[in-house]
Amino acid sequence: MQDNAPEIKSLENIRTENTGSVVNKIELSNQILDKLIRIFEKPHEFRKLRKKLSTLSMEVQDKNLTAFKKKTSSYDNFISAENQLKQASDELISGLKEHLNGKIDVKNISTLFDNLENSINSRLIPSSEMKNQSQASANKKESRTGLIPPDLSNELHLYLNMLQTKYSKNMPKILFGGDYAGDLNWKYTRENDKIKAKLGSLLEVPLVLEARYHQKDVQLIEQIQQQANNVKKGQHKCVCLINRSWDDEIKDFTLRFIHPNFVLYLYDLKEGIILNTKNEMAQHYAYWFNAEHDKQKLDDIVKGFLDSHGHFIVQELGDKLGLNYEGTEKLIQILLRKGTILDVTFGGKKPKFIKAKAK
Repeated sequence: MQDNAPEIKSLENIRTENTGSVVNKIELSNQILDKLIRIFEKPHEFRKLRKKLSTLSMEVQDKNLTAFKKKTSSYDNFISAENQLKQASDELISGLKEHLNGKIDVKNISTLFDNLENSINSRLIPSSEMKNQSQASANKKESRTGLIPPDLSNELHLYLNMLQTKYSKNMPKILFGGDYAGDLNWKYTRENDKIKAKLGSLLEVPLVLEARYHQKDVQLIEQIQQQANNVKKGQHKCVCLINRSWDDEIKDFTLRFIHPNFVLYLYDLKEGIILNTKNEMAQHYAYWFNAEHDKQKLDDIVKGFLDSHGHFIVQELGDKLGLNYEGTEKLIQILLRKGTILDVTFGGKKPKFIKAKAK
């Protein structure tokens, strides 16, 4: 029993630190709410939310909260729940600040409060059984990344540098399926052995891209399938595993892999990218992992389209860009607000638009 104590204490420390951080963020959120109450025409809605914040602050500090005890603890689930809690508290503050500086949407804000409440109720109590699970997880991570072989390190860093440069200059503005995503937030993080990018908003993250070094592993196919099964509803996740070469089994698996929400790529540092070329979603997102540097920007394509069309309808612009009807309408509304195009429908059945004259 005594051997387990250090690991339990470590997990308790994680929980304690996260609790303190969330309490501080709740206090900051409370201060922003006070400002919203002063400027919003229906302050009683925010007073209700302020009362809810007080309750959440007490609940997150209650180690004996009944909701915690109802769940079976595992190390992976514990870490996932703690990360979810931190993310929900960060998104609450960001969301409130956005509403403070823009249009106030009570329903949107209430959703952020609900997300925080759900994440608090999803927390888990550390147990002595987590020690082996924690150690196994650490060993698994070490075996995945391990020490990057010296003769592989240079090529790996050059490849990741190339992706980082690409991500810094470009972002995916059209999702597979034709939704327009140019108005979403694009963020990426670079670590020693991987780069990860997310496209989304406070309420949704429809696209996640990740390229990472991975050692060859006899259980790799099972690990990939598990990741695919864990992708969130409404999200596409693309993962590219990097190494100097890959054996025939994993290459054959990748060449035939297809999933509604998950795309698998392999990157051979000698030969380049490996993917299922019959998978339309894999083809759609391949640019974000291949060695191609130049990509025509959506804004340039739109400009060329407008220059070559006296007038156009929604469908024509959508066909040119590969957007679905809703995505095209969304882009058109943005172009109208910017003054790039003008609506010349004048009561016609189909909306018509023209390029606005330069001022």
